[in-house]
Amino acid sequence: MSLPTALLVSRYRSFAVDATLPLRPLTLLYGRNNAGKSALTRAFSLLGTAGLEEGIREAQNALRVPSAMLRGGKFQELAWQGDAGDYSFDIGLQWGDGELRKAHYKLNGMSERAPYVMELRLLGEKDRVLWEGRAPPNKPMRPLSGQGVDEVRFAGLLPRNTELPVLKELSARMESLRGRVQWLDGVRKRPDREVDRTGTVPSTLDSDGSNAASFIVENRQVAQHIARFYATLNPPRELYVEPVLDTKYNIHLNPKNGASFRINLVDTGEGMVQVLPVLVAAALAATATADEAPWLLAIEEPESHLHPDAQSILARHLCEIASIASPPTMVLETHSRVFLLGVQLAVAEGRLPAEKVALAWVDQDEAGRSIVTPVELSSSGHPRAGWPAAALNEDLRVASELARLDLKREDT
Repeated sequence: MSLPTALLVSRYRSFAVDATLPLRPLTLLYGRNNAGKSALTRAFSLLGTAGLEEGIREAQNALRVPSAMLRGGKFQELAWQGDAGDYSFDIGLQWGDGELRKAHYKLNGMSERAPYVMELRLLGEKDRVLWEGRAPPNKPMRPLSGQGVDEVRFAGLLPRNTELPVLKELSARMESLRGRVQWLDGVRKRPDREVDRTGTVPSTLDSDGSNAASFIVENRQVAQHIARFYATLNPPRELYVEPVLDTKYNIHLNPKNGASFRINLVDTGEGMVQVLPVLVAAALAATATADEAPWLLAIEEPESHLHPDAQSILARHLCEIASIASPPTMVLETHSRVFLLGVQLAVAEGRLPAEKVALAWVDQDEAGRSIVTPVELSSSGHPRAGWPAAALNEDLRVASELARLDLKREDT
């Protein structure tokens, strides 16, 4: 099953009107603080669960909303706040193949009931309507267009109890995303000093990365993939797993040429710890077998606490993953100028085809409404139309101002 080619939102957080985020093997989100980048990244966590709340009757169409996405808030707060009393918002996906090309969900969550799918609109090529339905509270969904089915019940975002081909296609597409979408928060936890070994690889990577070290202990292939990144740092580091008890292990990150060193990962710099969950997620996606569904990664600030040298190496590392034959989709929300330059260099050198990269500039107008501007890269690695001339140029502006003051002192 192919991965989505775009994320669609409307009335979600600060996105008051329709917004489309193109999805490529490497999708980079840039923009000022509080523009809406993180909100877009977190939307994938809802899609990745397929929205299914275990133990709740399908007839209720109930959604499971990840608590980390809500950050202690309520579902209603995910909706655009400019229309008082309307707690609904639209979220959807687009695909490049099959009969079904777009699926628009309208989600609602009034304060006295669980959030649910209120409306569904399915489109084919050239936005031809294939099916539309609406569900009253606590009732199954019924078609608006009178096509082929009396009512539809949902398990989260998955339509059930229907033989209608387009609804079955939607269910299969959403089911293929279950457990294959990984969202990582921008603030990630340090691992424990001693990591338990259970003999079983964790089923999921926590959104705060707190169990990332367990994948290194339990999965040799993932550990080897991650070790290659640390080995390319300057100076190079060696990732080493050492047993301390029958079921406990230490993870060391030692100088490559320091045979006597035993430096626990938790004692290294913050950048080395913050990047670990990013490397684990990337390794899981890169080492997926051909018969497994591909991964979709949504990561906030992958470069967090990394020196620019390491940011450049991380960019190269992720570009290599994006260039494999059957790549995952990686959505990276970042402020790093160096990371972007690293991707541009990979494209210019021919290591990563330009069509595998999507840029998006996210900004807000004076009313607080967010806008997504998709930007293509040329084969020479330069952004095409839509990229703001002043984007990421603050360092140049400050340097220019400093040079102006230096010249002024010399004149006096």
